[in-house]
Amino acid sequence: MSHLLETPSAYEWIKSAVSRHSNNIFGKIVPAVVWIDAQDENGNMLVPLEPSELVSEINSEPYVLLNGHDPGKPIGQVIEGKLFVNQDGIRFVAAILGFYAGGDVLQFDKLGFDTKASVPSPKTLIELPNNARIQIGVDPREIEPLWIDQLTMNAEIQIERLTLSHNEANATIELIRVGLPYLALVWNPFVTAIGSEAGKATYAAFHSFCRSLIEALVERRNPVLDIQGYQNGCTVSFLFRGKDVNKSFAAHDALPKAAASAAQLITKLKERNMPAQQISYEFNKVGSVWYPSHAILEDGRIITDSMKLIAFDRLSAELSLGTTVSPLAEQIN
Repeated sequence: MSHLLETPSAYEWIKSAVSRHSNNIFGKIVPAVVWIDAQDENGNMLVPLEPSELVSEINSEPYVLLNGHDPGKPIGQVIEGKLFVNQDGIRFVAAILGFYAGGDVLQFDKLGFDTKASVPSPKTLIELPNNARIQIGVDPREIEPLWIDQLTMNAEIQIERLTLSHNEANATIELIRVGLPYLALVWNPFVTAIGSEAGKATYAAFHSFCRSLIEALVERRNPVLDIQGYQNGCTVSFLFRGKDVNKSFAAHDALPKAAASAAQLITKLKERNMPAQQISYEFNKVGSVWYPSHAILEDGRIITDSMKLIAFDRLSAELSLGTTVSPLAEQIN
């Protein structure tokens, strides 16, 4: 598809866009085609997205570029995009990609953030609203809808189903993205008090569903469970990897303190005039603790203590935009 970038209008736009975005944030900036109106043998769009909406999303905020579609492996951003039509009538979206490796990468430890500090669970929380819900997003080409049907049929809380689009021919992971109200992440069933029994039951329903989901991961091939919450302008992801139920239960037990720590980190970043757009946490089984693997700031910079995280050897077909056909809604903080 690279020949499409030689379309005169696209070629001139690329030259201008690369010049506009050349800075110290990214080590390498390259053009690429991220959408084309091609179809597979069954007549389905290869990338089932509305191109104008994709361009709008790319241009409205930093669009994270993933290694595969693993949310814990960001290697850059899709910085800017534009829809073109070539001389043969083929529609395509050209984009400018910025890769972190070799750029101005910040580090938590050098910035003075104590990412190992423990924050206690809150003693009390407000009740969740009546419309509080769980959002579950998967790519149906990776995880069959029937599995999600069986998982959600007896849920005691409202479930909203979303469709993800990873656009990988040979996916190595099965991503399950779950969106929760942030308060449900910091709730500790052994510590936190709620104003009423009904309010407590709502929190317990969120907690119980997550436990049942963790148990069901043993049925998957190579699952990655991404439990997300939205806090103070930032999306926070807690990544559960693999089918080890005991490890995942330990991670879930440690989640309330980790979510409280993440909220504190978001506040501290804002106080330094470094507001975060996304933060991802990984679980260390040895210490039974969560730690932030990376944070992506609103100005495009990344913070990580692992240079290996953002490294790449070559551009490949396994780079993913990690798109959501129905975006995760911002729920109550």
